[in-house]
Amino acid sequence: MQRSRRPFITWLSLLTLISMILVACGGAETAPTATTAPAATATTAAQVEPTAADAPTEVAATAEPATAEPAGGDVVTLKLWHMPNGAAPADAIQAEIDAFEKANPGINVEPEMLDWGAAFQRIQTSVQGGEGPCLTQLGTTWNPTFAAMGGLRPFTAEEITAMGGSDSFVAASWATSQLQGMEGTFSIPWFADVRALAYRKDLLEKAGLKPEEAFKDWTSFKATLATIQEQNPDVAGIAFPGRNDWNVWQNSSMWIWNSGGDLLSSDLSEATFNSEAAVAGVSEFANLYSSKLTVTNTLELNSAQVDASFGDGRTFSAITGPWLISNARTAADAGGWANRTVADNLAYAEFPAGPGGSYTFVGGSNLAILKSCENADAAVKFVQFLAANESQLRYSQAIGMLPATKTAQADASIASDALYSVFISAAAKGKTSAPIAEWGQVESVLNEQLGSLWDDVATAGGPVSPEAVKTRLDQAAQTVNELLGN
Repeated sequence: MQRSRRPFITWLSLLTLISMILVACGGAETAPTATTAPAATATTAAQVEPTAADAPTEVAATAEPATAEPAGGDVVTLKLWHMPNGAAPADAIQAEIDAFEKANPGINVEPEMLDWGAAFQRIQTSVQGGEGPCLTQLGTTWNPTFAAMGGLRPFTAEEITAMGGSDSFVAASWATSQLQGMEGTFSIPWFADVRALAYRKDLLEKAGLKPEEAFKDWTSFKATLATIQEQNPDVAGIAFPGRNDWNVWQNSSMWIWNSGGDLLSSDLSEATFNSEAAVAGVSEFANLYSSKLTVTNTLELNSAQVDASFGDGRTFSAITGPWLISNARTAADAGGWANRTVADNLAYAEFPAGPGGSYTFVGGSNLAILKSCENADAAVKFVQFLAANESQLRYSQAIGMLPATKTAQADASIASDALYSVFISAAAKGKTSAPIAEWGQVESVLNEQLGSLWDDVATAGGPVSPEAVKTRLDQAAQTVNELLGN
């Protein structure tokens, strides 16, 4: 029996609003963008990846959108809201607009870049009847909120078919375009933020280890970190963002999933991140610090600082994304890493498998058309253009993210790249947030208790017991279940 939901307006509290603005579904910042990725310091490289073997064997090509002819000489103007994606966000989106307008002389696109801190509230105001754009970027966790408000124009089956159909998109990315309990697709995946382990292959080779052995599972991974630290006293085993970052739950989720747990029940009606398997996964993650396998200040670092720690050579590995590829491949005098030993030895590995397998977090951003848009047909054409292979490849490479479509990921220009291939393979096994209107509050509660857990870890002076971890997760689960109507 479907659980009852509290009226939508009751859960959109100030706490939720603040949380969603800060976290923005991958929320961008000076690090990633809305579960998006951190803005790379250099010209973020493309990110595509799987080796040819990892790429889908049969993927229908995404249809290129038809050009639009001016109707009776009239020119349609579309207003687009977007966020600061990548190192040069204005240049990246303008390149797409220029290409689109050249193919569609009857449509002009006027971009406006919103700061991530203000974007949620501005979109909310627009959805509720205020002035706004025709088309907007949404962090992936924002889609359910605005869809539940009734402010987004659903895409038709014909429009989606013209983009290659739902199966042409990465499954985890497509899931973020939906809203549980409502028919329809309320946004289209634009780009994907996929996580993996960056590591230094020179130090791994020095230890006499092969990647398939070093990162096989949790046991071998911890042994690898210990060996690297023993051989290189000035290099820490791993760095990851701690309690002061926007993606606390995202990083913890991968350990929960790989332990065989999940965040919510299969029907999304109650919290399960306090299950025995989930507690075991979070305990494993927390005790990397307790076992002194991390940078000493890792619990205080944000995503950008973790990336800097890796780029400076202070750590062997880091939980991060594909945006580092640009830093490594750009010359130091052009904004790339000054430590060229690290740059020349950048490699990636998928997350070590736990008892439940190997999964990674997939976030990113979507494109949505507001119901108030007076030129919806033209807006659809622009979305279809941005979802086509040429734009997917060009834009994702410009901002340091992964394309959201399988066809773009399978393109030879990136599928054969040894670095990007890891992310393409990981994306196929990716998981993401639940498509429910209450997710903003769920995320806020989970982040609060996980942040408190990191405080416990910092003061413990040794391993944190599973009982201590469960206490924190039980507190979060109780509040989340109340939010979900239980």
